[in-house]
Amino acid sequence: MTDTDFPQPDLGPLRAAAEAAELAQAVAGLVSIDGCRLSDSDPLAPLARDIARSMTEAGLTVHHRARRYPLCRLGGVCLLAVPPGLADGPAGITVSWTPHNLLLLDRDRYGTYAGTQQAMNTALGGILRAFEYLVTPFGSGGAWLVTGHRHDAPGAGR
Repeated sequence: MTDTDFPQPDLGPLRAAAEAAELAQAVAGLVSIDGCRLSDSDPLAPLARDIARSMTEAGLTVHHRARRYPLCRLGGVCLLAVPPGLADGPAGITVSWTPHNLLLLDRDRYGTYAGTQQAMNTALGGILRAFEYLVTPFGSGGAWLVTGHRHDAPGAGR
C-alpha cells in the first residue's frame, strides 16, 4: 500500500481555526492596571495582544487575572497594561509569571513558589528578548516592562 491509497486530509483549515482560537483565548483576559478588561481602544492594546500572541507561540499559557474566570487558578504568563507615569516610568505591558494556585496556596512550599516564580520571570526576560521586545526590569519581584518592539525603536531597521 502507498500513501496514495489512503490520502491524508488537508488539515490546514483545521490548524488555522485552532490557532485562531488559541490566540483569541490568550488575548481574552488582558486587563489594565485597574483590573478591568483592556479595551480595544487602549493605546497599549496592540502591544498587549502582540505579547500574548508571542507567549502563546512560545508554548506558554497566558494567565487570566480575573478571579471570576474559572482558569485563573492555573497560572501562566501575567500581562498587565501599565499607564505612563506609574512610578515615574513609561507606559508598557508588565510581564511576569504566576504559578498555579496549588503551589501558591500551599504555605509549606512557599520557597518552591518563590523559586519557581523567580526562575520563570528570568526565563520570560529571555523569551521577550528572543521575540525582540524592548524590555526593562519592573519592580522588585522580577517582572519585566515591555515598551515596544526593537524594530519600532527610533533608528532601528527592520
